[in-house]
Amino acid sequence: MMDDLLQEMIDPAPPQRDRPRRRRMWTTVGIVGLAVVGATSLTTSALFSDTDSTSAEISTGTVDLAVGATSFALPPGGMAPGDTVYTPVTVSNDGSLQLRYAIEYRAETLATGPAPAPTLADGATPQSLGTVVQLAIFETGQCDAAGVAGARQLGSVDGASTPLATDFTAIVGSAATGPDTDDRDLGAGTDETLCVRVHLPIGADNSYQDTALALSLRMQAEQVANNGTSSS
Repeated sequence: MMDDLLQEMIDPAPPQRDRPRRRRMWTTVGIVGLAVVGATSLTTSALFSDTDSTSAEISTGTVDLAVGATSFALPPGGMAPGDTVYTPVTVSNDGSLQLRYAIEYRAETLATGPAPAPTLADGATPQSLGTVVQLAIFETGQCDAAGVAGARQLGSVDGASTPLATDFTAIVGSAATGPDTDDRDLGAGTDETLCVRVHLPIGADNSYQDTALALSLRMQAEQVANNGTSSS
């Protein structure tokens, strides 16, 4: 008994009123702990997700027609009745799209110096070469008499029956939008060589002495894709 009394004096038991406070404290700690656990759970429990992206470029193609230089190899002194001259024409598709093209021509009378009328033997009035020469275009790269002999003729004009036009006029195909049966198709990055022939008939009379004309060719191109069907 004495030992128990001495122990109580040295280490007295805490008052009973502290027990409810301690219980409230631990209860509060427990509630805070649960709140922390709940906040952590809300932060880390998002659904799985992912994000990705891609991109691509679009671009338009090109229609780019190029025509090589032309030059007729004339006989010394100029053409005489019965002569024929030739010149090759190379047409290239330098674009990225298939194209089709038509060919137009124009013949312009050129002055050659003093009026030749007084020197003509029969006193005839000089006439334009465009009213007598024959113009033709052939599908061949061999641009001479032998080459055109068996080649396909694409278009022609006989000046004696229809004078050569002084404004650009179609001779192969049509410059109108859409396919024409005589239009020329040309794939991207390809080319073709045609042959142009000019013939002065043997029946050309004295009125065509000392005359000249400038012959011009113009190619009109358009895309083939989404523009009707192919013309060949």
